Amino acid sequence: MKSFSDQEVHSAGTQPAERVNPAAVKAMAEIGIDISGNFPKSITQFLDQPFDFVITVCDDANETCPVFTGNVGRRVHISFEDPTKVVGTPGEVLGAFRRIRDEIKVRLREFHDREIWRLRPAASADLQAVSALLTESQLPLDGLNEQFGSGYTVAVSEAAIVGVAGVEVHGDDGLLRSVAVSPRHRQSGLGAVMVRNRIEWARAARLPNVYLLTTTASSYFPRFGFSVVGRDGLPESIRQSTEFAEACPATAVAMRLTLKTY
Repeated sequence: MKSFSDQEVHSAGTQPAERVNPAAVKAMAEIGIDISGNFPKSITQFLDQPFDFVITVCDDANETCPVFTGNVGRRVHISFEDPTKVVGTPGEVLGAFRRIRDEIKVRLREFHDREIWRLRPAASADLQAVSALLTESQLPLDGLNEQFGSGYTVAVSEAAIVGVAGVEVHGDDGLLRSVAVSPRHRQSGLGAVMVRNRIEWARAARLPNVYLLTTTASSYFPRFGFSVVGRDGLPESIRQSTEFAEACPATAVAMRLTLKTY
């Protein structure tokens, strides 16, 4: 498995322009990405190369995309509006490029997380492999089998479970626990993918808050919106969980992510 940073990605068009659209350059510069030195490429130069995925992103390209003679794992179409076809003032055109830029970021990350990392809901048959992974990661098993199931997700590579993360429901709130990645896949971004996945699961389950307890990773979770809270201020339902009452030492840092007040 690979993260965004170590994948080889190419971009090309069926009818490439002579230069990169200035609005595209400006929109990408706004998020710290310089494409001013890039140039449009034709898809014909890649037709005989092998790819895990060929992704078309506009309907015209999907309809006119030529046949790849190289070994292609899958062809996927993810449709976006073509911002070059937007007619309006320079500000309106730039706004269209910004909007499509943001849509591409969200939808391709969703595709990446689902297809590249092969995340799926945990099943009861996964408990033994998950327990082994948590033990290898020196994380507690206390209470794991009490809520193991729909609140957990696993990442699979070559039929082996290489990552796990879970949200237990206690009262009205969630408790994020058992975030673990196999040694081979650490520093790849998989841990972050799994945390984001569980946050979205908690959001869909309409949990107003997600809590966690950590002894070593309090500096890792603020990037997802978690902030430190006093252990004495935790809801009673979270305090009564096995994770709080038995598994984590008194030195563990408590953190909270507020999703929404329903």
